[in-house]
Amino acid sequence: MATDVLADILRLPPEERARLARELIRSLDGEPEADATQTWDVEIGRRGAEVDANAADTMTLEAYRAHIRQRRTSRANR
Repeated sequence: MATDVLADILRLPPEERARLARELIRSLDGEPEADATQTWDVEIGRRGAEVDANAADTMTLEAYRAHIRQRRTSRANR
């Protein structure tokens, strides 16, 4: 039965499949902690302050992409 449902889902447009995937993942996560939003707001503020104070290690988008390519290559060669 699950394979029939999966076959139906795979025939949907990409946007609908993505929406269903999000909903399935949310169903596995359970209820968020009551203070999760506040905790993330504090963490985002802390990280932003580090960047503003030049205390964070940062990289350009192109450097990040090169880093990811290098990691993928090294994992593929293991």
